[in-house]
Amino acid sequence: MKALHGLVVFFLSFNLLAETSSQPIPVTVKTFESVAVDVISDAPAQVVVNNQPDISAEIAAKVISIDVLEGDQVEAGEQLLQLDCRKKGLARDIAQAAFTQSQARLSFARSQLKRANNLKKKNSISDELLDQRSTELKEATANQLTQKHNLAQAEIDFSNCRISAPFASIVTQRLVSEGSYVVPGTPLVSLVRLNDTEIEAQLRQSQVETIRNAEIVWLESKNRRYPLKLRTILPVYDALSKTARVKLGFEKPENIWPGADARLFWTTGSEQLPAQYITRRNNELGVFIVENDKARFIRLEDAVEGRAASVNLEPMKLIVNEGRHRLNDADQVEVITTEQ
Repeated sequence: MKALHGLVVFFLSFNLLAETSSQPIPVTVKTFESVAVDVISDAPAQVVVNNQPDISAEIAAKVISIDVLEGDQVEAGEQLLQLDCRKKGLARDIAQAAFTQSQARLSFARSQLKRANNLKKKNSISDELLDQRSTELKEATANQLTQKHNLAQAEIDFSNCRISAPFASIVTQRLVSEGSYVVPGTPLVSLVRLNDTEIEAQLRQSQVETIRNAEIVWLESKNRRYPLKLRTILPVYDALSKTARVKLGFEKPENIWPGADARLFWTTGSEQLPAQYITRRNNELGVFIVENDKARFIRLEDAVEGRAASVNLEPMKLIVNEGRHRLNDADQVEVITTEQ
């Protein structure tokens, strides 16, 4: 009787275990589109200035005064240096006198030709003398034009005694001292134009293709984020690094220093599955989805533990969230709730 009783208990326990094992495993799910994250690429970047000229002398002269110090902010047209202009002033006065004289000669030549034409009508002058008066007018006209140009050049030389800022900028370096003698081409002051920065990065070919179609591009520097817009991609790859130069501008004016440490980020347009939904089964990484009330394990070949992974899923595909650690492929599941 004891043996029979034990056999009955065994069969009852087996049936109860079978019923328990066949019960669906409760899980919660989320749609792929609600958990997917944009793939973000990044690369080192530089904050560069488009205009940072060395202002040079255009005449030979001695430096009389330097009116700025390194670090000074100057406006367009503000004086930076003053050169000795005595010689250039004299040259300008001489050119002005020569121009005035040429105008008088031109006026006299015109009156002489007019008088000669009147006399010719009365046959009171020879053709030779008339031609002479005409030639004198042409020479006077040419001389007046030459002296006009000489005066203009003298005015330019005189104005170059005052060295001024071409645009609003910061003085980064004084390259000469007071009393120095400079000649045309001698660098005098280094400037950096204000609010004229942009971003430059060297990108590989695969990165160039993704940033060209990126929806969002930004720069991160000193824990700050700056929205950017792609300006141009130089259509040539460096022979050694196999990278192309990419130029980007700020969405709005930003006060970021040239040369600052920065990194460029952009979305690639594709999506990845966050690491928290990736599970290991039989030494393989994958994700559990629900299809027809069953768990299906999708292996992710390129997945790395602890990192998001690319997966080709439809936006409304159901991803198992809670309960996935108890699952095996083809297990019956009961979706308790679909989380958003």
